[in-house]
Amino acid sequence: MSWKDYGVIFKVDDLAPWAKSHFYVPTAISLGDVIRVYGAFWDENNYGRLGYVDLDANDPSKVIEFSRKPILDDAPQGLFDCDGVTPLSIVKEDDELRIYYAGWQKFNQTDKRYTIFTGLVISYDNGLTFQRFSNDPVIGPRTDKETVRTGGFTQIFQGNNASEHVWRTWIATHVKDVDLNGKVTPAYNLETMISKDGKEWPDKQEVVFPIKENEILGYGRSAIWKDDVVGKFKGLFSVRSWDARYYGIYYSESYDGLEWDELSLDNRMSFSVSDTCDNQSEVCFPSLIHQDNRIFMFYNGNDFGKEGLRLAIWEDS
Repeated sequence: MSWKDYGVIFKVDDLAPWAKSHFYVPTAISLGDVIRVYGAFWDENNYGRLGYVDLDANDPSKVIEFSRKPILDDAPQGLFDCDGVTPLSIVKEDDELRIYYAGWQKFNQTDKRYTIFTGLVISYDNGLTFQRFSNDPVIGPRTDKETVRTGGFTQIFQGNNASEHVWRTWIATHVKDVDLNGKVTPAYNLETMISKDGKEWPDKQEVVFPIKENEILGYGRSAIWKDDVVGKFKGLFSVRSWDARYYGIYYSESYDGLEWDELSLDNRMSFSVSDTCDNQSEVCFPSLIHQDNRIFMFYNGNDFGKEGLRLAIWEDS
Protein backbone atom coordinates (compact mmCIF):
# COMPACT_ATOMS: atom_id res chain seq x y z
CA MET A 1 0.00 0.00 0.00
CA SER A 2 1.14 3.55 -0.69
CA TRP A 3 -0.18 7.01 -1.45
CA LYS A 4 -1.12 7.91 -5.01
CA ASP A 5 -1.28 11.64 -5.50
CA TYR A 6 -3.93 13.18 -7.76
CA GLY A 7 -2.83 16.79 -7.34
CA VAL A 8 -5.35 19.62 -7.48
CA ILE A 9 -8.89 18.31 -7.96
CA PHE A 10 -10.70 21.62 -7.38
CA LYS A 11 -9.10 24.89 -8.42
CA VAL A 12 -9.92 28.17 -6.74
CA ASP A 13 -9.17 30.89 -9.24
CA ASP A 14 -11.37 33.97 -8.93
CA LEU A 15 -14.56 31.94 -8.37
CA ALA A 16 -16.29 34.89 -6.72
CA PRO A 17 -15.35 38.10 -4.88
CA TRP A 18 -15.30 36.14 -1.61
CA ALA A 19 -13.43 33.22 -3.21
CA LYS A 20 -10.52 34.67 -5.15
CA SER A 21 -8.01 32.00 -4.13
CA HIS A 22 -7.15 29.17 -1.72
CA PHE A 23 -8.94 26.16 -0.34
CA TYR A 24 -7.35 26.54 3.07
CA VAL A 25 -7.28 23.62 5.56
CA PRO A 26 -9.61 21.06 3.90
CA THR A 27 -11.92 19.39 6.43
CA ALA A 28 -13.87 16.39 5.12
CA ILE A 29 -16.90 14.35 6.13
CA SER A 30 -18.73 11.49 4.43
CA LEU A 31 -22.41 12.21 3.72
CA GLY A 32 -23.66 9.07 1.98
CA ASP A 33 -22.94 9.23 -1.74
CA VAL A 34 -21.09 12.51 -1.28
CA ILE A 35 -17.90 13.51 0.46
CA ARG A 36 -18.20 17.12 1.52
CA VAL A 37 -14.96 18.96 2.09
CA TYR A 38 -15.12 22.29 3.89
CA GLY A 39 -12.40 24.87 3.47
CA ALA A 40 -11.64 28.56 3.85
CA PHE A 41 -11.88 30.50 0.59
CA TRP A 42 -9.83 33.73 0.60
CA ASP A 43 -10.86 37.08 -0.82
CA GLU A 44 -8.37 39.63 -2.18
CA ASN A 45 -7.54 40.74 1.36
CA ASN A 46 -6.81 37.17 2.57
CA TYR A 47 -10.03 37.10 4.59
CA GLY A 48 -11.11 33.47 4.90
CA ARG A 49 -14.76 32.42 4.69
CA LEU A 50 -16.23 28.94 5.05
CA GLY A 51 -17.31 27.14 1.90
CA TYR A 52 -17.33 23.57 0.64
CA VAL A 53 -16.95 21.29 -2.36
CA ASP A 54 -18.98 18.08 -2.83
CA LEU A 55 -17.17 15.09 -4.33
CA ASP A 56 -18.31 11.71 -5.61
CA ALA A 57 -17.84 9.26 -2.73
CA ASN A 58 -16.75 6.48 -5.09
CA ASP A 59 -14.38 8.68 -7.07
CA PRO A 60 -13.45 11.74 -5.00
CA SER A 61 -11.50 13.25 -7.89
CA LYS A 62 -14.91 14.08 -9.44
CA VAL A 63 -16.46 17.37 -8.33
CA ILE A 64 -20.25 17.42 -8.03
CA GLU A 65 -20.91 20.89 -6.64
CA PHE A 66 -19.40 23.69 -4.59
CA SER A 67 -20.81 26.41 -2.37
CA ARG A 68 -21.83 29.56 -4.21
CA LYS A 69 -21.78 31.72 -1.09
CA PRO A 70 -20.22 31.53 2.39
CA ILE A 71 -22.03 29.22 4.79
CA LEU A 72 -21.38 31.51 7.77
CA ASP A 73 -21.94 35.24 8.19
CA ASP A 74 -18.94 37.47 8.92
CA ALA A 75 -18.41 38.24 12.59
CA PRO A 76 -18.74 41.85 13.79
CA GLN A 77 -15.56 43.83 14.33
CA GLY A 78 -13.99 43.27 17.73
CA LEU A 79 -14.90 39.60 18.06
CA PHE A 80 -12.17 36.94 18.12
CA ASP A 81 -13.04 35.80 14.57
CA CYS A 82 -13.75 39.17 12.95
CA ASP A 83 -10.89 38.83 10.44
CA GLY A 84 -11.70 35.43 9.02
CA VAL A 85 -12.33 31.79 9.84
CA THR A 86 -10.64 28.49 9.00
CA PRO A 87 -12.23 25.03 9.46
CA LEU A 88 -10.32 22.58 11.65
CA SER A 89 -12.48 19.54 12.43
CA ILE A 90 -15.98 18.34 11.70
CA VAL A 91 -17.81 15.98 14.07
CA LYS A 92 -21.21 14.29 13.79
CA GLU A 93 -22.97 14.00 17.16
CA ASP A 94 -26.65 12.94 17.23
CA ASP A 95 -28.55 15.61 15.27
CA GLU A 96 -25.63 18.05 15.31
CA LEU A 97 -22.90 18.55 12.77
CA ARG A 98 -20.16 20.55 14.47
CA ILE A 99 -17.32 22.44 12.87
CA TYR A 100 -14.50 23.54 15.13
CA TYR A 101 -12.75 26.45 13.46
CA ALA A 102 -9.90 28.91 13.86
CA GLY A 103 -11.03 32.49 14.33
CA TRP A 104 -8.60 35.22 13.27
CA GLN A 105 -8.25 38.71 14.68
CA LYS A 106 -5.51 40.91 13.20
CA PHE A 107 -3.70 43.83 14.80
CA ASN A 108 -1.50 46.64 13.52
CA GLN A 109 1.10 46.03 16.20
CA THR A 110 4.71 45.03 15.80
CA ASP A 111 4.60 42.79 18.87
CA LYS A 112 1.27 41.10 18.05
CA ARG A 113 0.26 40.62 14.43
CA TYR A 114 -2.79 38.43 15.10
CA THR A 115 -4.54 36.07 17.50
CA ILE A 116 -6.06 32.71 16.54
CA PHE A 117 -8.47 30.91 18.88
CA THR A 118 -10.96 28.07 18.45
CA GLY A 119 -14.64 28.63 17.80
CA LEU A 120 -17.57 26.29 17.22
CA VAL A 121 -20.43 26.40 14.73
CA ILE A 122 -23.27 23.89 14.67
CA SER A 123 -25.59 22.68 11.90
CA TYR A 124 -28.95 21.02 12.54
CA ASP A 125 -29.72 20.41 8.84
CA ASN A 126 -26.82 18.11 7.94
CA GLY A 127 -24.43 20.86 7.00
CA LEU A 128 -26.55 23.16 4.84
CA THR A 129 -26.49 26.03 7.34
CA PHE A 130 -24.46 26.72 10.46
CA GLN A 131 -24.81 29.00 13.45
CA ARG A 132 -22.24 30.09 15.99
CA PHE A 133 -22.40 28.31 19.33
CA SER A 134 -21.08 31.47 20.97
CA ASN A 135 -19.55 34.82 20.10
CA ASP A 136 -16.63 33.78 22.29
CA PRO A 137 -14.13 31.02 21.50
CA VAL A 138 -14.78 27.61 23.05
CA ILE A 139 -10.99 27.33 23.40
CA GLY A 140 -9.65 30.80 24.07
CA PRO A 141 -6.63 32.49 25.64
CA ARG A 142 -5.66 31.67 29.21
CA THR A 143 -3.42 34.73 29.58
CA ASP A 144 -3.21 38.07 27.83
CA LYS A 145 0.08 36.95 26.25
CA GLU A 146 -1.28 33.77 24.66
CA THR A 147 -1.97 34.46 20.98
CA VAL A 148 -2.48 30.96 19.51
CA ARG A 149 -4.66 28.17 20.93
CA THR A 150 -6.11 26.58 17.86
CA GLY A 151 -5.22 24.52 14.78
CA GLY A 152 -6.56 21.49 16.59
CA PHE A 153 -7.88 18.17 15.43
CA THR A 154 -10.95 17.38 17.52
CA GLN A 155 -12.90 14.13 17.58
CA ILE A 156 -15.14 12.03 19.81
CA PHE A 157 -13.90 8.61 20.92
CA GLN A 158 -15.37 5.74 22.88
CA GLY A 159 -14.13 5.66 26.46
CA ASN A 160 -13.33 2.70 28.68
CA ASN A 161 -17.05 2.19 29.19
CA ALA A 162 -18.86 1.29 25.94
CA SER A 163 -21.55 3.88 26.68
CA GLU A 164 -19.04 6.59 27.52
CA HIS A 165 -17.75 9.05 24.95
CA VAL A 166 -14.75 11.29 25.31
CA TRP A 167 -14.00 14.44 23.33
CA ARG A 168 -10.31 14.98 22.71
CA THR A 169 -8.44 17.67 20.85
CA TRP A 170 -4.80 17.93 19.80
CA ILE A 171 -4.19 21.64 19.62
CA ALA A 172 -1.45 24.09 18.65
CA THR A 173 -0.61 26.23 21.66
CA HIS A 174 1.52 29.37 21.83
CA VAL A 175 4.89 28.92 23.56
CA LYS A 176 6.85 31.99 22.57
CA ASP A 177 7.44 34.48 19.75
CA VAL A 178 10.35 34.34 17.33
CA ASP A 179 11.61 36.80 14.74
CA LEU A 180 11.41 35.43 11.20
CA ASN A 181 12.70 37.85 8.60
CA GLY A 182 11.61 40.82 10.68
CA LYS A 183 8.15 39.42 11.51
CA VAL A 184 7.05 38.38 14.96
CA THR A 185 5.86 34.79 14.53
CA PRO A 186 4.39 32.55 17.24
CA ALA A 187 6.01 29.19 17.95
CA TYR A 188 3.62 26.54 19.27
CA ASN A 189 3.61 23.09 20.81
CA LEU A 190 1.10 20.42 19.92
CA GLU A 191 -0.80 19.70 23.14
CA THR A 192 -3.88 17.66 24.07
CA MET A 193 -6.86 17.87 26.41
CA ILE A 194 -10.19 16.17 27.02
CA SER A 195 -13.76 17.48 27.34
CA LYS A 196 -16.98 15.80 28.45
CA ASP A 197 -19.17 17.49 25.85
CA GLY A 198 -16.88 19.20 23.35
CA LYS A 199 -18.28 22.59 24.31
CA GLU A 200 -16.52 23.28 27.58
CA TRP A 201 -12.77 22.69 27.61
CA PRO A 202 -10.34 22.86 30.53
CA ASP A 203 -7.38 25.21 30.83
CA LYS A 204 -5.00 22.34 31.56
CA GLN A 205 -3.27 20.72 28.58
CA GLU A 206 -0.52 18.13 28.20
CA VAL A 207 2.34 18.45 25.72
CA VAL A 208 2.38 15.89 22.91
CA PHE A 209 5.08 17.32 20.65
CA PRO A 210 7.13 20.36 21.72
CA ILE A 211 8.78 22.91 19.49
CA LYS A 212 12.44 22.25 18.71
CA GLU A 213 14.69 25.29 18.63
CA ASN A 214 15.92 26.05 15.09
CA GLU A 215 14.15 22.93 13.81
CA ILE A 216 10.38 22.77 14.48
CA LEU A 217 8.44 26.03 14.80
CA GLY A 218 5.04 24.44 15.35
CA TYR A 219 2.38 21.95 14.34
CA GLY A 220 -0.55 22.62 12.04
CA ARG A 221 -3.91 20.85 11.82
CA SER A 222 -3.35 17.11 11.72
CA ALA A 223 -5.44 13.95 11.19
CA ILE A 224 -5.79 11.36 13.96
CA TRP A 225 -7.83 8.16 14.12
CA LYS A 226 -8.25 5.13 16.38
CA ASP A 227 -7.31 1.71 15.01
CA ASP A 228 -9.39 -0.58 17.21
CA VAL A 229 -7.82 -3.71 15.72
CA VAL A 230 -4.40 -2.91 17.17
CA GLY A 231 -5.70 -0.65 19.95
CA LYS A 232 -3.70 2.39 18.88
CA PHE A 233 -4.17 5.98 17.88
CA LYS A 234 -2.56 6.74 14.55
CA GLY A 235 -1.83 10.17 13.19
CA LEU A 236 -0.60 12.23 10.27
CA PHE A 237 0.92 15.43 11.61
CA SER A 238 1.60 18.76 9.91
CA VAL A 239 5.07 19.81 11.05
CA ARG A 240 6.15 23.42 10.49
CA SER A 241 9.88 23.90 10.05
CA TRP A 242 11.78 26.80 11.60
CA ASP A 243 11.61 28.68 8.30
CA ALA A 244 7.78 28.52 8.63
CA ARG A 245 7.38 26.03 5.76
CA TYR A 246 5.74 22.59 5.75
CA TYR A 247 7.90 20.04 3.94
CA GLY A 248 6.06 16.90 4.94
CA ILE A 249 3.16 15.22 6.74
CA TYR A 250 4.69 13.02 9.43
CA TYR A 251 3.35 9.73 10.82
CA SER A 252 3.22 8.48 14.41
CA GLU A 253 1.35 6.03 16.68
CA SER A 254 0.23 6.08 20.31
CA TYR A 255 -1.58 3.84 22.77
CA ASP A 256 -3.10 6.67 24.82
CA GLY A 257 -3.12 9.74 22.55
CA LEU A 258 -0.53 11.45 24.75
CA GLU A 259 2.71 9.51 24.44
CA TRP A 260 3.55 9.11 20.74
CA ASP A 261 6.33 7.43 18.82
CA GLU A 262 8.92 9.75 17.33
CA LEU A 263 7.56 11.61 14.32
CA SER A 264 8.71 10.03 11.08
CA LEU A 265 8.83 10.79 7.38
CA ASP A 266 10.25 7.31 6.73
CA ASN A 267 7.02 5.41 7.35
CA ARG A 268 5.14 4.48 4.17
CA MET A 269 2.06 6.30 5.39
CA SER A 270 3.88 9.61 5.80
CA PHE A 271 3.66 12.05 2.90
CA SER A 272 6.39 14.44 1.83
CA VAL A 273 6.94 16.96 -0.94
CA SER A 274 8.64 14.22 -2.99
CA ASP A 275 5.42 12.19 -3.00
CA THR A 276 3.45 14.80 -4.93
CA CYS A 277 2.82 14.41 -8.64
CA ASP A 278 3.62 18.01 -9.61
CA ASN A 279 6.71 19.07 -7.68
CA GLN A 280 5.08 20.85 -4.75
CA SER A 281 7.50 22.40 -2.28
CA GLU A 282 5.09 22.24 0.69
CA VAL A 283 2.39 19.85 1.92
CA CYS A 284 0.26 20.15 5.05
CA PHE A 285 -3.15 19.94 6.78
CA PRO A 286 -4.35 16.40 5.95
CA SER A 287 -8.01 15.43 6.36
CA LEU A 288 -8.90 11.75 5.99
CA ILE A 289 -11.91 9.73 4.89
CA HIS A 290 -11.61 5.99 5.60
CA GLN A 291 -13.60 3.92 3.10
CA ASP A 292 -13.33 0.12 3.05
CA ASN A 293 -9.71 -0.62 2.07
CA ARG A 294 -8.98 2.92 0.87
CA ILE A 295 -8.09 6.15 2.62
CA PHE A 296 -8.74 9.49 0.94
CA MET A 297 -6.47 12.32 2.05
CA PHE A 298 -7.40 15.90 1.24
CA TYR A 299 -4.56 18.32 1.85
CA ASN A 300 -2.93 21.66 1.01
CA GLY A 301 0.09 22.26 -1.18
CA ASN A 302 2.10 25.41 -1.89
CA ASP A 303 1.17 28.68 -0.19
CA PHE A 304 -1.37 27.02 2.11
CA GLY A 305 -3.57 25.73 -0.68
CA LYS A 306 -3.56 28.78 -2.93
CA GLU A 307 -4.31 26.73 -6.06
CA GLY A 308 -7.11 24.71 -4.51
CA LEU A 309 -8.02 21.35 -3.01
CA ARG A 310 -5.60 18.45 -3.41
CA LEU A 311 -6.18 14.69 -3.09
CA ALA A 312 -4.08 11.58 -2.45
CA ILE A 313 -5.45 8.03 -2.06
CA TRP A 314 -3.92 5.19 -0.05
CA GLU A 315 -4.20 2.23 -2.36
CA ASP A 316 -2.33 -0.72 -3.85
CA SER A 317 0.85 0.26 -5.64
